[in-house]
Amino acid sequence: MSIDDRIRRALDHALEAVRGHVEADLATFTDELARLAAEERSQAVEQAVTAAAAEARRQAEQQISQLRDATQRQVEDIKRAAETQVGELRRTLHAQLEEVRRTAQAEIEEARRSAHAEVESARQQARRDVEQTREQASQQVEHAQRHAQSEIEDARRTAAAQVDDAQRRMDQVLAETRADLEAQVEEARRRGRAELEAARTEAEARIAEARRVAQAEAEEVLVAQLAVAHAQAEQRVTDAAERTRTDAHQADLAHAARMVDAVRTLDDARTLTQALDALVEGAGAEVDRAAVLLVKGDRLRGWRMAGFPDAGPAKNIELDLDRAGLAGAVVRTGVTVSRPMVSPGDEQGTRQPALPPFALSGGPRHAMALPVTVGGQVVAVLYADAARTDTPTAASRWPAVLEILARHASRALEAMTVQQAAGVSLPRVVARASHSALPGPVEQGGGGDEDAARRYARLLLSEIRMYHEPLVDAGRRSRDLRTRLRGEIDRARRLYEARVPAGVRERSDYFEQELVRTLADGDRSLLG
Repeated sequence: MSIDDRIRRALDHALEAVRGHVEADLATFTDELARLAAEERSQAVEQAVTAAAAEARRQAEQQISQLRDATQRQVEDIKRAAETQVGELRRTLHAQLEEVRRTAQAEIEEARRSAHAEVESARQQARRDVEQTREQASQQVEHAQRHAQSEIEDARRTAAAQVDDAQRRMDQVLAETRADLEAQVEEARRRGRAELEAARTEAEARIAEARRVAQAEAEEVLVAQLAVAHAQAEQRVTDAAERTRTDAHQADLAHAARMVDAVRTLDDARTLTQALDALVEGAGAEVDRAAVLLVKGDRLRGWRMAGFPDAGPAKNIELDLDRAGLAGAVVRTGVTVSRPMVSPGDEQGTRQPALPPFALSGGPRHAMALPVTVGGQVVAVLYADAARTDTPTAASRWPAVLEILARHASRALEAMTVQQAAGVSLPRVVARASHSALPGPVEQGGGGDEDAARRYARLLLSEIRMYHEPLVDAGRRSRDLRTRLRGEIDRARRLYEARVPAGVRERSDYFEQELVRTLADGDRSLLG
């Protein structure tokens, strides 16, 4: 096999290897791009529209850049492999050239040895033929030397020509091989760029499709999430409202229990001191500050206070009616006096009674003073104040509770006064307005039964007014109190009928009278 055939076969093998590597790399690149597009589609479903599109584009560009780098590296590897193969071919040609040189050198040496042998033979022949003329011998020797020299020169020129021809053929083969390899590399680059551009176009199309699908799926997921969030928000609002209603109901129950306890304490009082102390304690449980002042002619003297740490002992307080402010106005008028929230010292602009001196500290407060009467005469004044609240809660309805306590204390003191004056033990009315347990019936015994029935009806209806103040106000405006509060009124009537004997109820309908007086402000038309 000639050198050209071997070089051509080696180049064919190298080109086939390069083509196989390029095709395998391009197939791997196509599969990887398809897999990456599929992964990009699945990832885009889980993310929001903008984030999914940006992430897909970033990953696609990164992957394209990586594939471009990989393709460039593969082309460089192919080039290096081709250069390596060319180097191998060059080394092979050099080896063959060295082999030709060694062969030529061996032939030259063989010719030299042959010439030397012939010279030696001629010399020996000359010696044997010494008798021959030296001139013939010399001619023959010279002729032999010229012939040997000529042969040596011919052999040298032949070897040099063969070496030059081999070098020219090797250079031509190397040039052709380099040109073919460069053309193939350039073609591979062109194909790689074209396929890369096609792959990029296809990837962008797939990304656009994935973005559209992801946007649609993200919108569906967003709608579902919004629906779930809306349902959860509604559930939280419902739970919060339920907790608020439960807390408000518990607060109302606790407030009602405090009022019932205060009424029971007043009923259990055996002396005037116990009754007044019970009044202060009951009022102090409803408001921040409370005090009871006794009427001594035209002066007021302190009895007991709650919530006034800086006022000193209550027994040391003694005020005339003018200095007593709110409390003095109650003594003069005999009715409850209330004062809105005004800062101490600003009463002149509001034309409101002043606060008592012991109540000037504490800032703006809602204050009121209530009379405690015995036989129509004011014998004591209940003073109370608290910070105003805009929300209608049970804690903000303390004025109605204090009015009930003051009126009940008045009735208790009247009963004690009658008992002390008559020197007899009168039956004691126990007002138990709890809805959870019905007390025993009111004993029949004359006018006291009617008063007890009236007070009990007033207590029940005052609770309705206190606990359902917004509904009461709305019913008064709409003149449908009986319809709007039908459930509460019916329950209060059942409690009244279970407590008050039938004989007392037959003499007069005190419940209906108090219904008109307490809920409708004396206007029966507001009941509807």
